[in-house]
Amino acid sequence: MVGAEADGKITITISGNSLHFHRDTNFWFETTFTLPAGTEPKQLRATIKDCADKKSIGEVVPAIYKIEDGTLTLVPIGGGDEGTPKSLEEAKDKGLTRYELRKVQPQEKNTQLPKTK
Repeated sequence: MVGAEADGKITITISGNSLHFHRDTNFWFETTFTLPAGTEPKQLRATIKDCADKKSIGEVVPAIYKIEDGTLTLVPIGGGDEGTPKSLEEAKDKGLTRYELRKVQPQEKNTQLPKTK
């Protein structure tokens, strides 16, 4: 991740059209998302289905994204007057949080019992 939370542990899991974001017990989101066609830059719209702050359920969080060289770059954008950035570089110049994600294979759990002496 690049940005203000770079020192913290963030987990983002994407499966089908579901996205789970988890920073800590007070800041997590379960969402479903759509990818509107014909947008430049490419956009993602995540609808919050569950989260720590129940007042946010139902909100739509827009983001711009790019997939390149095995990396998904995702930049959530606000609904303010600034509008949608025209590029990831413009989003960076505006100081927007940017997540750079690589696919990680799930770790296999060790199903063997510990050896006794």
